[in-house]
Amino acid sequence: MSYDIHDLKIGELPAELPKVEGLDELIGNTPMLRLSRHGSEDNPVYVKLENTNPSGSIRDRYIAEILGRARRAGQIVAGDTIVLAGINDSAVSAACIGSILRMNTQVFAPLDTSTRLVPIIERYGGVVTISDDDHPLDDCVQHAAKWARESVDRMYVDGYRRSAVRDSYQGIGTEILSALKGIPLGGFVTSVTTGATFREVSRVLRRTNPHLEVRGVRIIENEFATAEENPFIGQIALQDIWEFRDEIARTEGLLLGPKGVACVKRAVELAAELPPGQAVVALNPDSGQRYLGWENKPLFRT
Repeated sequence: MSYDIHDLKIGELPAELPKVEGLDELIGNTPMLRLSRHGSEDNPVYVKLENTNPSGSIRDRYIAEILGRARRAGQIVAGDTIVLAGINDSAVSAACIGSILRMNTQVFAPLDTSTRLVPIIERYGGVVTISDDDHPLDDCVQHAAKWARESVDRMYVDGYRRSAVRDSYQGIGTEILSALKGIPLGGFVTSVTTGATFREVSRVLRRTNPHLEVRGVRIIENEFATAEENPFIGQIALQDIWEFRDEIARTEGLLLGPKGVACVKRAVELAAELPPGQAVVALNPDSGQRYLGWENKPLFRT
């Protein structure tokens, strides 16, 4: 299939464009893209683009939920410090949203950690402190929580706070159903770390289709898979991720993060297994640009 410039939908604006007072208003309500060269007419594959959140990842949702609750309760105000452990997308989200809310961000991390995201955190004004000693991440969690308790103008953010994750991630399910506009949803695929997205989004989606096929994927650093307790969760080797990432980028113009690639790969497979007339949605949690140049390095140590 070939295109010329007149085929591109540049300048075709919706009736009303959003006008916001702050970037925090752009968290959530992320777009869904139908893949043009993967899936089929009978079983289209859509990608939920969580990388379009302000800091570039799905983590904006629950960090905003946690900070919003704390602000409403008077537990944190402008000028205070948000404290986290681990250099990850949650730390990036906290630094980004913290800058919007005029708050500081302090991140503690172990010595043996990937510093891939440090420049992003620092550009948002966050401060990263890496341990001088070879302590595991669990020790950094304890240190960060203790440091936060030492002053009333600090708040430790627990990225695994279940109620905040539940409330923020359930919104994803609602958005998916709204975007499909009545198109039957046959499958949903997400990456699995703690299982929160798998659990909370599918709970909402199954209200309209109790028989929805939900699949989870984990990325493993090599081809040697370990047994999964849940039969609906599969594993994909990192090398396969990089290869399929480049294929999606070339054919769809979409540069996904590794977890998003894993989800799309499984979603395409699932779409081929479903009866005709059902869509499959894959979740892309973050930005592919963050991983360029890291093809031969471990990505998920923290």
